Amino acid sequence: MKRAFLLLTAFILPLAACAADTKPIEEVFERYWRTSAKKESAKAAADVLPADLEELKKAILPVFLANQAPKEKARQEVSALFFAKTVGKARESMSPVEVFAGFQRIVAATNPEMFDLLKDAKLSIVFVRTPSADEAEVHFQITIRGESEMEDEALVRKNGRWWIRLKDDPKDLAQQFKQLLAGAPPLAK
Repeated sequence: MKRAFLLLTAFILPLAACAADTKPIEEVFERYWRTSAKKESAKAAADVLPADLEELKKAILPVFLANQAPKEKARQEVSALFFAKTVGKARESMSPVEVFAGFQRIVAATNPEMFDLLKDAKLSIVFVRTPSADEAEVHFQITIRGESEMEDEALVRKNGRWWIRLKDDPKDLAQQFKQLLAGAPPLAK
């Protein structure tokens, strides 16, 4: 009996320790999703890996700088959304957070219904997987209007802190924005 209890304890204690280790990961994930759903891009960017934000800036800022004064109204709307209140030479030195915020404004404008639904969505973390000490995946369920879907988000630990990783390759996003600005359809209102 003692042996069975010791084996059970030996099995359960490491599981409890693993579960306790995921709390910082879950906090970053939940904060990122909460601020993203509220369209608080600068706050959401505070939880994105700085290197990913730099890569995003390097890839998409040149695309928008090259298309900052288009003649067509649809392209003007896209450019105005990205730059917001940033004008003149200040556009050339936008921070990675400002670029991320501009990117998020375009995403929100092209799919406003999604962001309206995200405000009321229920988010449940199903499990956290840690393939290594510095990598994590949060597998979660998002429920909108009674419909549920499983998703996952990757995180990485750098300098003792957990960060969200951007899902999309910045180079692919830059290409998509080039195409959008080449024949930009009107943005949803």
